[in-house]
Amino acid sequence: MNILEIVRGWQRTAKGIIPPEGTNVLPSRGGLPGPAFFPEGYGLQNPTADAMWPNIMAVGHNFGCVAYRDEINAAGREDDKATWRNLRGLLSDADVPIESCFMTNWFVGLQPGSKQVGEFLSRPDSRYERECSELLLEQIRTLKPHVILLLGLPVVGRAHRIMPNLRPWADAPNWSVVDSSSLGAIAYGVEIPGTGVKANVVALLHPSFSPSNQRHRRIAFPVEKPEVGMIRSATAKP
Repeated sequence: MNILEIVRGWQRTAKGIIPPEGTNVLPSRGGLPGPAFFPEGYGLQNPTADAMWPNIMAVGHNFGCVAYRDEINAAGREDDKATWRNLRGLLSDADVPIESCFMTNWFVGLQPGSKQVGEFLSRPDSRYERECSELLLEQIRTLKPHVILLLGLPVVGRAHRIMPNLRPWADAPNWSVVDSSSLGAIAYGVEIPGTGVKANVVALLHPSFSPSNQRHRRIAFPVEKPEVGMIRSATAKP
């Protein structure tokens, strides 16, 4: 089974995850044929049957809002948008081909309205959160990534829920807390229970904000492009 067939199976699972009532979150649609984050797309730069097997995962929080999903529907791709474009630039600067990365999200579903930022889940829902986490763990179990990139503080702060070794980052209110934690900005050899996987995990700014905010990460890596250094370090270490 090739990577595209595997991702199609995950998309079917994602469509079956029903958002909780009273939160206004809408179900995943899927269906974008070009480069786009999972679950709306395949999470691959080149979503074809012969696409290379990714050994890096980038995990965002959620795909975005309904208006954004409608905006990109005609093009069927989002690799010209800020998040994908800036992530591609970060990886390229770290000498990592974007073709080696699978782009996914912690939560499936779409925010209502036209705002790309703001609260996604208005109240906790154990069933929905468990089903989303189980799907993410299945992706990790199958892909066996060497490196996992956590995109944005909300993802970094909740990652301990499936990777207990990341508890020093739990619910971090800002990047200073992450970077000055006992882990620093990179956690090496993190065991992910139930998957048989150990990965190097990197806490990154959300790519849509990262180009203008790299200065905030220099406490961890005192170089011009600290997050490039983080990715290089994580990918270089077994």
